[in-house]
Amino acid sequence: MNLSDPLLWLLIVLLAPVTGALLAVVAGARASELIARITALLTLAAAAALLGLRAQGSWGAYIGLDALSDLFLFLVAAIYAASTWYSRGYLRSIDRPFLTPQRYYALLGAFAFAMLLTLSVTDLGLMWIGLEGTTVASALLIVLERRPTSVEAAWRYTLIASAGLTIALFALLLLYEATGSLNGFALAAHPMVLSLPLAMAVTLALVGYGTKIGLFPMHTWLPDAHSEAPSPVSAMFSGVLLPTALYAFLRVYAVVASPVPAALSDLVIVFGVATALVAAFLMQRQRSYKRLLAYSSMEVMGLAVVGVGLGGIALYGALILVVAHAFAKSAAFYCAGNVLRRTGTTRIEDVRGLRTDLPWTGATWVLSAIAVTGTPPFGTFVGELLIVAGAIVVGAWWVAIACVVAILLSFLGMNAQIGRMVFGADPGRGSDTAGPPESPRAVVIPLINVSVALLLGIIAIPYLAPTIHSAASLLGGGVP
Repeated sequence: MNLSDPLLWLLIVLLAPVTGALLAVVAGARASELIARITALLTLAAAAALLGLRAQGSWGAYIGLDALSDLFLFLVAAIYAASTWYSRGYLRSIDRPFLTPQRYYALLGAFAFAMLLTLSVTDLGLMWIGLEGTTVASALLIVLERRPTSVEAAWRYTLIASAGLTIALFALLLLYEATGSLNGFALAAHPMVLSLPLAMAVTLALVGYGTKIGLFPMHTWLPDAHSEAPSPVSAMFSGVLLPTALYAFLRVYAVVASPVPAALSDLVIVFGVATALVAAFLMQRQRSYKRLLAYSSMEVMGLAVVGVGLGGIALYGALILVVAHAFAKSAAFYCAGNVLRRTGTTRIEDVRGLRTDLPWTGATWVLSAIAVTGTPPFGTFVGELLIVAGAIVVGAWWVAIACVVAILLSFLGMNAQIGRMVFGADPGRGSDTAGPPESPRAVVIPLINVSVALLLGIIAIPYLAPTIHSAASLLGGGVP
């Protein structure tokens, strides 16, 4: 066994969640949880090994890795492992779950596998299949708590996401017509001058994959699905599903030779700016803290898409932002899950005094909220700063101003609301929040994740910053 062989670790990354999902179906409730936890950690260890090896290369006609896929594989594996370990306490708080623990952990593993498959293939058609697989695997997870609103959200998610991916499929057909290939790695190695069919393919890919990313105006499924899903699943939706869809678009976008013509890059920027601004404004009037977190994810992905359109240092910032946001936002959703378990409500107005009722969760929630909204020295701040700087460097002042407005509105909307819930006086209404004292163990997972976002901003994680730099360079971005 050659431990330096990337193919070995890639096979573990792909086979571990599948094995865990299959074994969970036939195991008992307690055994399925143990199996899911072990296989999730194994997946994370293998993904970390690939990141450390900086694995690159292709194996056969369809499997391949580079710095970009290494980065996203690690991201998915990390949030999958965190959500799996967090799920135990959350599942115990649900009275009549729609899914048994066995089926829940099986679908969670299938959801992770679909994303990992999307990130491990060179063929754009297989990437599309992997993304469609995420819809199939995750839709039932949304209805875990049997609420009528959850069923509606699951249907809306399935229909809108599938419609968007149908548009993305037409994009791939046009791309094949224009290039004669769907090998994303080969096409990126020899990018083509923009032609009408290629421009149409990239535009349709932006709309199609943008539906899954949550870009305005194709975003309507996102706040419902992210807010109605159980918190560990919401963490995977916001933390890694949206970036996985962004990855699929990046692979199509990389087919166009640099510099990308202004008409096309401006289209990408406009979608990103519109998404960030709309989400930031909608955050100001939210009554549900889970919907607040969902719109925050939409705002961040809008900024990331702006970075993609700008290229250069802004693209480097977009990748930093996506990575740091994944860890910070998952921590925020885990804290939201703790609050929901104690209070039984997602209404912001009915939650107050968390600093005394849930002191550990309250403190961690505040920390994750300021991390999500780009407060220094968290990695999200570094990413957003580079995106704004990238806009200024190319003279796109209107883009820089729009991004700053979105960032400030998001910061105010998120932290004002969570601040009131944590530090505000009990309003004397809503659910009975009396309960046993909170254990510090309830925030171990979110604290780990928000600490990663902090480290990324301060000193960077070993191997991760060089990998982000290499990934950005593959797409024509980077630092001077």
